[in-house]
Amino acid sequence: MILDTIEQVKIYLIQELLVRPDDSVHVEYLSGGVSCRVWKIVQNNNRWVIKQALEKLDVQVDWFSDVERIHREHRVMKQIEFIVPDSNVPKVLHVDYTNHVYMMTCAEEGVETWKNIMMSGVFNVSTAKSASALLSQIHSQSYKIDEEQKTEFSDQKYFNQLRIDPFHRFLIQKYPELTENINKLIDELSLQRTCLVHGDFSPKNMLVQKNGEIVLIDFEVAHWGNPVFDLAYCLGHLMLKAWHLKKYEELLGLIRAFLDSYKGEVLNLLPHLGLMLLARMDGKSPVNYIQDESLKHIIRLVAINWITNASPDANILEAIEQQFQSS
Repeated sequence: MILDTIEQVKIYLIQELLVRPDDSVHVEYLSGGVSCRVWKIVQNNNRWVIKQALEKLDVQVDWFSDVERIHREHRVMKQIEFIVPDSNVPKVLHVDYTNHVYMMTCAEEGVETWKNIMMSGVFNVSTAKSASALLSQIHSQSYKIDEEQKTEFSDQKYFNQLRIDPFHRFLIQKYPELTENINKLIDELSLQRTCLVHGDFSPKNMLVQKNGEIVLIDFEVAHWGNPVFDLAYCLGHLMLKAWHLKKYEELLGLIRAFLDSYKGEVLNLLPHLGLMLLARMDGKSPVNYIQDESLKHIIRLVAINWITNASPDANILEAIEQQFQSS
């Protein structure tokens, strides 16, 4: 059953015995993602989110991924319960393997994503610290995950379908001169596996609660791999917002706090960050808020330089500061 309309969602809830036919149920579509249909359900005092995977992602180019990835997502969320506080990750309430659906608890009313908060001109250092602390905990404490589940998460099929293929390999087609450099980055992500990696650690997936704590969502790309990906992915989003908003000092403050608060060590971060920047310009899912061609050109030059010339022990903060100072 495909959950494309409010009526279909209501029918599904009744069929799965999640609500009664005579219950008053409010269903709201939640936009923002390209890989799933997501619906908010309110029934009396109950507030839930239902998520169903899409086979063809909602982007302009052809981009397909196995819908079984949604089951990886809810299994990761169940394992995350062992390593992070209850308030930081939603609870899985219902699982449907036939329709590739699961239901989870909904964040408190009125929460906003960290992305929307920044785009509205608010730059809280405390949020950057909370995000980094949460990521540190996931990376450093993931050894507590059940060994059988760890073995399952070591299969990087969904990470390849949703990140390596549409980012790295797609860029090789556009920039064949970067083939050797990008393949080296792919090898580092594929072969250096040390912890649980979220795979989509973006401000759009961090809901900032009233108490300042973050609720982290969207675990469908999670896998056992190299933690450098999560840092590069998040820092890339912060840099892009600095360029877009022209708030270099403000975003640099967030980046500094994020890096200072991360309790772990990653290798070769700068070229991976360059790859993330280039992917958001020319990958299968380019960032939608940067349209200025001259700015895109600047970002491409920075990205390519970092991919090809960055030293493995480069100071990441100094490199970012230098680019912002010249912007």
